[in-house]
Amino acid sequence: MSFRHRLADDGGMDETTKSAAPSTVLAAGALLVGAAPAAWWAARTSPDDIPDADHAIAAPALPDGAAAAIGIAGAVLAAAGLVLLIRLAVTGRIGALHLVTALLLAPIPAMAGVWWAIATAPVIGANIGFGLATVVFPPAAAVCLAAALTTGLLARRKRGGSRSGTVRAGD
Repeated sequence: MSFRHRLADDGGMDETTKSAAPSTVLAAGALLVGAAPAAWWAARTSPDDIPDADHAIAAPALPDGAAAAIGIAGAVLAAAGLVLLIRLAVTGRIGALHLVTALLLAPIPAMAGVWWAIATAPVIGANIGFGLATVVFPPAAAVCLAAALTTGLLARRKRGGSRSGTVRAGD
């Protein structure tokens, strides 16, 4: 007999054990780890596209095939993490606020990947995009981080701060 059925037999309590913590961390981790290389690859300009170009930061030599493999692997990893997080939310194993918290964190590594692509892009003259990204991305990342922290704290408060791992169904 499952834990859920035992609870129902013991008085009809509307509580279930949330055992999704490891899978939630893995899914969110996959989303966050995959977002940076996927964004880098999507925004990347090959050094061979502009001969005799300048670089704000010299990119390490990387064949285009390797860059594509890294970017595609990152995109697949991020997509898999996103699908798993959505599945956990739809099945009720995590609350909506937990999903929102993970989604609010996803732009941070994506911005880091885009920043690296801009910083290593071949340019003629000044790399104005590098300066703009360096000025805009940190405050945008701070806003995302603050929002994620807020929703994470709200999710924890909604849970009632329970440390037993037991929460009401639907949280």
